[in-house]
Amino acid sequence: MTAILLSISLLLHVVAFYFIAVLYMKYSTIKELSDTQKKMIEETEQAMTSFLIEMKDENERLLQHLNSSSEHPQQRNKSVMLEKKDLQQNEIPSKESRRNDLIVERQEDLPDYLAAANLVEDIIEITNAPQEKMIPFELEAINLFKNGHTVEQIAKKLNKGKIEIELLLKFRQK
Repeated sequence: MTAILLSISLLLHVVAFYFIAVLYMKYSTIKELSDTQKKMIEETEQAMTSFLIEMKDENERLLQHLNSSSEHPQQRNKSVMLEKKDLQQNEIPSKESRRNDLIVERQEDLPDYLAAANLVEDIIEITNAPQEKMIPFELEAINLFKNGHTVEQIAKKLNKGKIEIELLLKFRQK
């Protein structure tokens, strides 16, 4: 009896050690996964930080460039504006001249490379699509009947019922 109990105890101990080993292996794989995820998160954060720093530097350089280049176009645009005002005083103001005034005023705020952007005109072309002349199915049915088609053929071609075509032809022939 003790031998059976000892063998059962030994068997239970072996099974317990087996499960302990399996659980330890799963724990170690989970720990490895979490470590690799932590490393990936750190790398991602470093990459994002460096990218943000580069963007900030680039934005600062762009602002400096815009500030330095905005001084020159303003002086040039003021002279252009004065010339246009002289021309406008000699001419009667029209819609075109008012439009040019607005363009010149807006150009003061624009950088050098965008100064001529408002001088480009947009052209919008509106056309009506050619409409096909729709022949009413009654006329088409009569024409098909005159050309020698049977009532069944006309009904199939026009996707209408055979009785509908027969009635139409009867009433139109009178």
